[in-house]
Amino acid sequence: MTPPSAVAGALFAVSVEQSLPTSLPERAIEVDVGVALPTAFGGLRKVLRACEASAPSVVRAVADAHPSEWNRLFPGSMQGVADLGDLALSPSERRLHRESEQTYWILSVAARAIVETLRATSRALVLHGAGECDLVSLRGMMRAAEWARLDGLKGTLLFTGWQMRRPHCAAIFESRRREYLDSLSKRLRAPTAEGTCTRSSREVEPAVDLEGRYLRLVVDTAEERATRVAAALHGIRSCFFTTNYEGSLLAAEQGLLLLEGDPDPRLASRVAQAWESLDTGFVTPAIEIDRSSLGDVEELKALLHRSIGVVQVFTGSHDEALASFGKGLECRVPPEMQARLHMFRALTMTKRLGELPQARAEVAAGLAALAQGTAEDRALQEGWLRNVGALTWFLERKLDKALVEEKQAMRCVGELHDASATHLKINLISNASYLQESARQFTDAINTWRRFEGISERWGVNFAKHHRYRLAGLEFAAGSREDAVEHFQQAYASAEALRDSFHRQVIAAELGRIFLDAGQMASAVDWFARAEQHARDIGEPLMAAESLAGMGLAAERTDWTEPLRRALASSTWPKQTRALVDALARGDAAAIHALMPRPRTKLNRPFDSVSLY
Repeated sequence: MTPPSAVAGALFAVSVEQSLPTSLPERAIEVDVGVALPTAFGGLRKVLRACEASAPSVVRAVADAHPSEWNRLFPGSMQGVADLGDLALSPSERRLHRESEQTYWILSVAARAIVETLRATSRALVLHGAGECDLVSLRGMMRAAEWARLDGLKGTLLFTGWQMRRPHCAAIFESRRREYLDSLSKRLRAPTAEGTCTRSSREVEPAVDLEGRYLRLVVDTAEERATRVAAALHGIRSCFFTTNYEGSLLAAEQGLLLLEGDPDPRLASRVAQAWESLDTGFVTPAIEIDRSSLGDVEELKALLHRSIGVVQVFTGSHDEALASFGKGLECRVPPEMQARLHMFRALTMTKRLGELPQARAEVAAGLAALAQGTAEDRALQEGWLRNVGALTWFLERKLDKALVEEKQAMRCVGELHDASATHLKINLISNASYLQESARQFTDAINTWRRFEGISERWGVNFAKHHRYRLAGLEFAAGSREDAVEHFQQAYASAEALRDSFHRQVIAAELGRIFLDAGQMASAVDWFARAEQHARDIGEPLMAAESLAGMGLAAERTDWTEPLRRALASSTWPKQTRALVDALARGDAAAIHALMPRPRTKLNRPFDSVSLY
């Protein structure tokens, strides 16, 4: 057995510096990744352009293989390709769900292009102005570093100017950004740079996409006040989908400052006009900021406070989020808006803090506010509130009370058919199935889940992927193994149609475990082999290690050197990695077997390899 120390050596060296080193690696690809505005992918675009100049055929091949992602990075560069929103899921504001499959795909493609360039050129990569780079881009570089370690790539990645601050920053995010940079250093396996944090005088770059355009308008003091406020709201919505938390907070912070200016009785109507002039007609229930969201100045302030709170939840600042939602409630707003703010407070207390009685008090306060309301969306707001109330009872394992709330929520929206109501109905059907699953009523859970099949014949492939996976997981839990395997394979086929290697890996590895447990070793080897290939396709070391170890178990091998090397390359999931490394180092087949992925009933997974919190 090869000891861990013999395979843990880091061939790919990463370092972060405040000042410019006296000497740089020869023939290095040098890129200034600093940006004046925190526009998502701003720094990454510069890196990819430099990679394209150094290895054009390599980068072009990656772009051609992933046109939808490339089109988000470089809008208009690919013609006639599917929109990424039709292929991968976005975050959800109403559910305070921050995971973005879309951003994961984009950053993974960018990381692959960088790794392939470094492999083809054998050159070091030096990134100047790193402290001024947008965090979304830095998360992509973090992804590239882990990928390079998995591939055993010999190379150097150097960041300089680590403590510099860009000219346009959100004061509310400054301390959290520094914490993010410290976390980034750890994930890169590089010592934290020392030095004094200073602000640069970098000029604002030309906008590449709508998000960049909106953020430019927000900070442009030559623009009219109403235009800047409207741009702030558009910018918040755009940043939501790119998981650009610092950009969103900059827009919200500036929007509030502008609204606190001299009283102008026509300001709200001018903001509405400016909104329409900037609008592209995009409407989605994933984040409910649209023309109907606008109101008077007090309502605009509440909307901005709500947006700040959502970002604070996504970045782990939960107490601050509650305070932001509370500031929204201090504004003079209609009952329906009060109810929504209480819902966000309740959801934060439930999902993040575990304060369930307090959360129910917020639900009650929201319902009391709605009792005074007369707006058309009153029933919808009640439905969302009761949905959160049901979640609090579910988490306390009081399933009967949870079911009562779910039924009341469904009655609220039963006759409503707009996008937000449909979004809630999908949640309610899902939650009813989860309640039945928790009560081990698997047949009922399956029947409830299959209600989706009758709602629409036009569900897309992405929905089919998630639907078939959960159906299979419930069937497996119910003991219907053959049906489960068939539906897991259908979910895999949907992921294949989407060219979604992340979920193909997840499903293939779990099918490998099913066949391994059943003693069907040839099938186990086949599925673990697929999982291992997909893990390498997306540069995920821990997944690659697990899958290769599963192949070893099924083939009755005893040399764990390569799975151990891959596991040691992982910096994303420390706890799981430590357990697997320990089992592999001891050569404990039973312990390795126990750590193989098991089938679940929900396909959603956290995209931690591109997240810093």
